[in-house]
Amino acid sequence: MKSPFSKIVVLVLICLVAEIRAEDPPYLTTQSPITLFSTNDGEVKQLTQLTDEQTTDWELKTKDSFTVIRLGPDHPPIIKTVYDTAPCSIYGTPTMAMSQDGRYALVANHSWRPENAKKLQLPEGPQTNADLTPESLRQQEMTAQRVNMLSLIDLSTSDFRVVDRVLFDDRPMHVLAHPDGQRFVTGGDKNFYLHRIENGRLKEVSRNPQSHGLACFWLHPQGHRLIATQGDPLSGYPATVQWYSILGDRIEHLSEVKVAPHVPSELLDTSFILRISPDGKHALICQRSVGNGTDHSDILFADLTLEEPVINTVVKQVSDGSESFAFHPNGKMAVATALANHHNCIVVLDIASTPPRLLYTLDTAPESQGIEFTPEGDKLFVGSPRAGRIEVYDVVGDYELRKNPKFLNIGFGHNSLTIGPTFKQD
Repeated sequence: MKSPFSKIVVLVLICLVAEIRAEDPPYLTTQSPITLFSTNDGEVKQLTQLTDEQTTDWELKTKDSFTVIRLGPDHPPIIKTVYDTAPCSIYGTPTMAMSQDGRYALVANHSWRPENAKKLQLPEGPQTNADLTPESLRQQEMTAQRVNMLSLIDLSTSDFRVVDRVLFDDRPMHVLAHPDGQRFVTGGDKNFYLHRIENGRLKEVSRNPQSHGLACFWLHPQGHRLIATQGDPLSGYPATVQWYSILGDRIEHLSEVKVAPHVPSELLDTSFILRISPDGKHALICQRSVGNGTDHSDILFADLTLEEPVINTVVKQVSDGSESFAFHPNGKMAVATALANHHNCIVVLDIASTPPRLLYTLDTAPESQGIEFTPEGDKLFVGSPRAGRIEVYDVVGDYELRKNPKFLNIGFGHNSLTIGPTFKQD
């Protein structure tokens, strides 16, 4: 039987916990001011949504958009979605670039489409590079879906204006900020490009030919190397993994990253999208990033500490396809998104163990794409194109994620997620 004193202690503790919970704000917060930048591909809706007769309506109605989300320690989320100014595509690495100070976002768009997407009935008006004029490039509205373009968005303006556009004669799949904070790398199917931002405009620094096909890539944190999954998606020919040097403003091919003979896995024609760990030691590679309902695919690990990197580790049968990765600041936990529509999940990996291992999976909204941890590692953000939202997971300890009931609304067709600081006006 409990004594009166112990009962009083319990009651005091309950009151203290209730008081602490009452002081928590009724909205999502982050420890430091951050900006989430999501691009949203309108083509997703017509490719995934069925009419009442269970057929696809091929007339494109949903607009491309991007969503800017401001989060911080002392205010509710500030969210704005802008439509029809920056074309984007769901086909490619699910992240884009943001400048080091958080002022600019860069969005890549390309003309590559799988066969089913080519059936879409596009609106009247310009659709390709050849249809554009110098005047149309200066206008804010840009409805063209099949342009090969890099858009520069000024996040310091209230309307998030597109301040510059660059056209390419190949297909830019992805753009990332270089670790030097000054340059941006864009990967096409013919070249890698380096750009700088000067007076609110994109200036090409160099273009560097490559012969390995469409490129999804990631930059080494030291900025001296680049790794890419390349090839012709869905062609029947396996993708390859290629290793490049970045010396000054030149990007040059070094070697092919092959699967070691002892590794019980292989690259497929859908083996695209990868990410380098923050310590630069490993690259995680999605074995299959297209084709739901096929099987449980693997996650491949490339050892980047070798002079010629090699894929020497695999985590088997992780999920029904995978799309992207995020690394927790603790260096122990990595999270991968899966691709399914109905039994979708995110996958939590222990990358500190030898070999790395799958710990558990968690339910998430359909076809999860872009994924990022906060700089402090207390929250994980996961975007969904089908749900039109970014879901939030709270981090507990080194490996545990707990789904937060609150989420962030974005445009339909989310295809990339980038995180950076909130720009501070002078």
